[in-house]
Amino acid sequence: MLNIRLPAEIRAYKSKLIAGFSVRQILSLVAAIVICVPVGVFGHGHISGEILPWLIMLLAAPCIAVGFLKIQDQPFEQYLRYVIKRHTTPQKRVFQDTETNLFCEIYEEILEEAIIQQRIDAGEYENEEVQLWDS
Repeated sequence: MLNIRLPAEIRAYKSKLIAGFSVRQILSLVAAIVICVPVGVFGHGHISGEILPWLIMLLAAPCIAVGFLKIQDQPFEQYLRYVIKRHTTPQKRVFQDTETNLFCEIYEEILEEAIIQQRIDAGEYENEEVQLWDS
């Protein structure tokens, strides 16, 4: 009997072309090779031997990331587009200008309640004319 393993989510299925790589991954590897090999060959005599490998890695990293990297179930270029848009567009912030400070008002109300409670405790108010927030 033939058993075929099915992925839990149909979107998770990726067809493999060569050596377990998808078409997207192979194209990103080819792009990295096309960019980095000429830089390595032609830059060998002009760029320092310590800097050239770093330059090649920096040029290859975005190509490889596009093919292999997925962040939050999004392809790298879509995620990068979102991050750039998020940091370059101005954020809408609503600011309501008030003439009084809210914290000062709350503090004054608390002090007023405490003073009234002290006067009630001291016996200055004989009858319960004063209503406190708590009672």
